[in-house]
Amino acid sequence: MASRAWSSVIRILLAALTVMTTASWETTSVKADSGGTCQTAYGLTPTSIPDWLIPVSGNTNLATANRYDVLAAELLSSGLVDGISCPAQGLNPDGSANGCGIEHSKDQVLTWQNQFDSVILSSSQAAELPPRVVKAVIAVESQFWPAANWTLGEIGLGQMTTYGADLVLMWRPAYFQTICRQAYGEIGCTTQYQFLDSSTQYLLRGMVLRDIEATCPNCPGGVDLEKGNQAIRVLTETLNASCLQSTRIFNLATGKQPAAILSYDDYWRLVLANYHAGAGCVYQALRKTGNPNSWKNIAANFSCGCASGAEYIRRIEGQIKP
Repeated sequence: MASRAWSSVIRILLAALTVMTTASWETTSVKADSGGTCQTAYGLTPTSIPDWLIPVSGNTNLATANRYDVLAAELLSSGLVDGISCPAQGLNPDGSANGCGIEHSKDQVLTWQNQFDSVILSSSQAAELPPRVVKAVIAVESQFWPAANWTLGEIGLGQMTTYGADLVLMWRPAYFQTICRQAYGEIGCTTQYQFLDSSTQYLLRGMVLRDIEATCPNCPGGVDLEKGNQAIRVLTETLNASCLQSTRIFNLATGKQPAAILSYDDYWRLVLANYHAGAGCVYQALRKTGNPNSWKNIAANFSCGCASGAEYIRRIEGQIKP
């Protein structure tokens, strides 16, 4: 999850619109036949859904066999894979895995990338999200390594940032209540997140990140896998938050609901770009696009500082392809 390109004006507008819309969307999204928060936010039940957006079913199989060099390096450097038979223990001077290390860790990389599948499935089902999307986001963000990178401010399997914590706390009131009650109890959570003072918001964002911080010096490999599982559950909340925010941004920029212009799969590309690049980038691209009726048109209009939004979708699609 990249740093968010929020402008102060856009953030104020979105916060104001959140007050008017979040409660009604949350109420609608719990209906059994609604298709979930994201389908409700889209504005229409799609007549056909591409394979990568199909929800969890009894025969959903998420197993992958992809090469992940960053994951290989983490397994080697953490000692979960013994690289003693390779030059320099399988690692280059910069900490990346060398050719021998990549080959030597191949079996463990395969096992590791699939060990979270059951939690991805259960969390996706609970959140009514497409599980292949959830797994692809994790693959692109962290290559399934759950430890935090505090230098970059990216935490957990979904590489949550403070901006991501802000997103989920603002747009998912039930999750906000869960976090707020940990700190203040029932009485302290009567005010919506966006109206709290900045120091309280800062505290709550920190709690979100600590809740998914998997670094554990006394655990095998230095990571707490249960915290990794918790990061998946928080990721699904955040993706639902991104659906709600993306719809509001789209309406703000075009005056229309996404379903009136965009296909369902292109809407999801917009949602994922919003998760990665942020509301400011998405809003500017939509405003710049003369006819935002396809992801291709929107992606071509990301500014230079937001160009990673379009590249992010290409990487996600690369993970989903069989």
